[in-house]
Amino acid sequence: MLSRPGECVALTHFFLQRKEAKPASMFNSRQELDKLEQAKRYRTRGQTFTAWQLQALCQANDDQLLTADASINQAISLARRHRQSDALVTALLIKAKLALASEHVDQAQTLLDEAQKAILPSDLTLMGDLQLLQATLLMYRHRYDEARQLLEQVRLQALQQDDALHQSWANFLLGDYYLQLQQDELALSHFLETLDVLGDRRQFYVKALAAKKTAAIYAALGQNDKALQFANQSTTEFEQLGNSPLLISSLLNLGRVTRAGNDANLALVYFFNALDLVKIQGDTEQMAALYLEIGQSYSWLGSYKEAQHYLDLARTGFERTHDLPHLADTLIQLGKMHLAQTEYGVALLRLERARIIAEQLDDVVKLMETHRLLAQLFEQSGNMAAALTHQKALHAYFQRATNVNRLLTQSLVQDNELQLQQERELSELGRRSEKLLQDRERFALLAAGLSLLSPLLLYGLLRNHIRSRRLWRQNQELQQSLLIEPLTGLPNWRKLMQRLPKEMARQQQRSEQWYLNEEQARPFDDKIYYLLLQVPFMSSLRERLGLAQSTEIQQQLGAYLRGRIHPRSRLYDLRDGQFIYAIPQKEVAELAPILTALERMFAEFPCQYELDRRIFTGIIGHPFLPKAPNALDDLRLGDILYLALAGARQLAEITQESAWVELVAVDCQQAAFFTGDVRSCCIQGIMKGLVKVNSSHKKQQIDWQALQPELPSTHQG
Repeated sequence: MLSRPGECVALTHFFLQRKEAKPASMFNSRQELDKLEQAKRYRTRGQTFTAWQLQALCQANDDQLLTADASINQAISLARRHRQSDALVTALLIKAKLALASEHVDQAQTLLDEAQKAILPSDLTLMGDLQLLQATLLMYRHRYDEARQLLEQVRLQALQQDDALHQSWANFLLGDYYLQLQQDELALSHFLETLDVLGDRRQFYVKALAAKKTAAIYAALGQNDKALQFANQSTTEFEQLGNSPLLISSLLNLGRVTRAGNDANLALVYFFNALDLVKIQGDTEQMAALYLEIGQSYSWLGSYKEAQHYLDLARTGFERTHDLPHLADTLIQLGKMHLAQTEYGVALLRLERARIIAEQLDDVVKLMETHRLLAQLFEQSGNMAAALTHQKALHAYFQRATNVNRLLTQSLVQDNELQLQQERELSELGRRSEKLLQDRERFALLAAGLSLLSPLLLYGLLRNHIRSRRLWRQNQELQQSLLIEPLTGLPNWRKLMQRLPKEMARQQQRSEQWYLNEEQARPFDDKIYYLLLQVPFMSSLRERLGLAQSTEIQQQLGAYLRGRIHPRSRLYDLRDGQFIYAIPQKEVAELAPILTALERMFAEFPCQYELDRRIFTGIIGHPFLPKAPNALDDLRLGDILYLALAGARQLAEITQESAWVELVAVDCQQAAFFTGDVRSCCIQGIMKGLVKVNSSHKKQQIDWQALQPELPSTHQG
């Protein structure tokens, strides 16, 4: 719903094409009930309610608000027709959220009133959702005291009921409440409490939002280390959520916080990562915003050529979409850049256009910045009269902003001591503004001296930037080379151990879902087969042929194998003639053709020397125990795989041919049997029939007792 809303809409639409289940007409008394077949063709009434609600949420996440409203209207109509109060309340709450997203406040209030009449007092979950939405609506209407009281009530109720989710949302909305009242410290405490309440719970969305707000507050307070910490946490949570637009926004925020902490090089890494995601989505507005941030970062580093390129791209994008506020920001950054390079004519054109746009928008902050830069420009170019004019305009807009802030403070903050402190600070800023023109005259001489040093500083910055980029590239290349076996060029054991735990965790989750939801419906068919290959000729190449010839053969073999393996499979070189071949079960109808292809692949390897073309193969599938996937970790699974290879080598010694052995756990609850030394347990399982053995030759020829690990010797006193 959050990571791929378009696909979610298609799935729910496809599901709603099923016929509605009517038990009386679906079956007769002489037919045996085939529940699985009927479940594939029909939908129940409860499933229908859920599908319409889910489709509406997915459409809303895909920015299809009108179609989302139509879908939720279907859910409301069905709930009313069948008098399903729970489904009706849930649908009304979703419709109220959609109305708030479209800023239809009155409609949202009407829907919440209707939901409140239909809700049962005993349904605490829906009651909590209703109260949170009601508090949000009160803040939309600027009824802050009522909103705070309701949120405090929800928070206390959730605390008493040990309802972490509602408690965290209440804390988060209280943080938003205090932010709107410009009380950052109180807002910060509630956002931190939100993160503390959720802890390690998989509530990625609210945790990411709370971390993002916390980072913004710490950045405003000048605590860059903490701001960077929480911005990183926000990005991590959004990445686990899987929603690309939210992840892009978080990377953008992380880049800004990192740049504010004087690390523009690292900020560029985050901005370019976000740009890669935006290019996949094709969002031109976000692409232009990222071009602006990248250009600003390059300008901060003194890389003016790159800054000019990206700022021009941003300006073109904002002009195309008529985004005047961002266009003004881009023009201001271009003006700063040209001013830093003493290109006064181009800088004047950019800043004058930015000033005109800011006047159209009546944006006081942008007007103050443009007049400040214009005053600096005319002062540096020697036109003191024009500089004085812009300095007076800056002072006038500053006084206007001061008055607006004072009025807002009086209407929102009732703490007299804090208000007096703000008045004193604003008065001090006013006096400093009056002295600004005199200070600039004194600083002009100093700026002239510093301008002589600027080429050296620019050279140092550019040299440091180039060196850091080169070191970063070398580090990336080194990390990649560590994952490749140098002789064959195949992924090595480091690459395998980097991927195997994640792959096992993903398969374990699928196995658990199969066991909990569809255990009786079908066998588990989502394994990954791991084949451990022993290639005898690889282990004796150096002794037989020497270093030069063996190295050349291994390089040829690596290139040959990469072109022959299945496109959905992976091959790892473990050295000493051992390889692991991994392939999903869904790509393999039967193992026999795969094994035949592997034997043929090594048999057909073109080589002028005579080689032992046999291969010995041990095979297992993961999850090894589908009903208890967590019973075996990667090391214990590797022990079973090597046990299967040992059995195959026994067969090969007897038959003098290629051999393979597959170990398969039978379909029963046997996790407890595998407690202890896994090789011993597996051999006992083979003897007792809990582990099935498939092999290329007669499996009775394998002496499993000979493969039993030796027990440590004991000494009696």
